Amino acid sequence: MNSAPYSQEIVFLAALIGGFFLGILWDFYRLLRHYIPLSKLGTALGDIVYWIISLILGLNIIIKISWGNIRLFILIAFLLGALLYFYIFSGIILGLCISLIDFVIQAIKKAYNIIIFPIKFLIKSLKNLLIPYKIKVDSKIKNSKRKIKFYINKRKHEAELKKKQKLKRKKLKKFMREQRKNEQKFKKNHNANKK
Repeated sequence: MNSAPYSQEIVFLAALIGGFFLGILWDFYRLLRHYIPLSKLGTALGDIVYWIISLILGLNIIIKISWGNIRLFILIAFLLGALLYFYIFSGIILGLCISLIDFVIQAIKKAYNIIIFPIKFLIKSLKNLLIPYKIKVDSKIKNSKRKIKFYINKRKHEAELKKKQKLKRKKLKKFMREQRKNEQKFKKNHNANKK
């Protein structure tokens, strides 16, 4: 009784294709690292994630093709598929992907420059055109600042004067109260002396 759903040749071929696919996945990860520089910790985490994904995919392939029976020839097929990909196709595919991505990045940069250049030119022209008006506006702003500063200083001075006047009034009232008290004491003493 055969325990695998497929013949050994088909299982071997499926494992070979699985190894090839895992090689493609590794190149995708290398491509990502080429454009996004990672630290040592980032690289280690990326490697761990790659191996977890590879393990899950590899086990799924093994479960589908041989009901989970892991045999030596299946592992050899995975290894041969990965080696076949790396030695024959990896350099070509990785080079093509890098060239394509670099081309797209350069095209985006050129399009950006084509779109932004007229805007920058327009802004620069407007600045040069508006310099005389800017000088007038700057002088008006300076005059306005001076007026505001003068007004603020005037208000502060008025507030200080009011405080001083209020303080003088308080002192005067206090002095007047003391005078009244002294006058009343004097009258009491004077009336007491008369009797």
